Amino acid sequence: MISTRTWPEPAVRAFNLVQRLQKFLLVGGIGLITQQVLVFVFYNLANWNSRPSLVVAIAVSMAVTFTLNEMWTWHDRGRGSILSRMMFYVPINSIGLLINVAVAEVLYQDLSAHIQIASLIGAGVAAVWNFTANNFVTWRS
Repeated sequence: MISTRTWPEPAVRAFNLVQRLQKFLLVGGIGLITQQVLVFVFYNLANWNSRPSLVVAIAVSMAVTFTLNEMWTWHDRGRGSILSRMMFYVPINSIGLLINVAVAEVLYQDLSAHIQIASLIGAGVAAVWNFTANNFVTWRS
């Protein structure tokens, strides 16, 4: 474990942010696996269209990632009840969902990318928004 006791405060804040980002990315990886499996199931096995497949898969992934982020990534932060944090998380991640679907749909429909690749890239773009907004709004210190 690295000791930050002698570090200047800005360096400690940056170090803590990077550690939190690492946790967020690991949780996001679990959410991404959830999303990818469900996109495959809905699109390839259940024969749903691309948009409903993406939306439902992302919504389920959102529930998984909220739970893991609450329990691990930001376990030490957040004001009020879990319900109040969820009321911030859902709209923020819904914007992330729209970003994810928009990017995936452009890649899939307009550029003929494979649905799984399009979904993966969409998730990456949305992750930047989700981390930033949730760090400063949902689990603000």
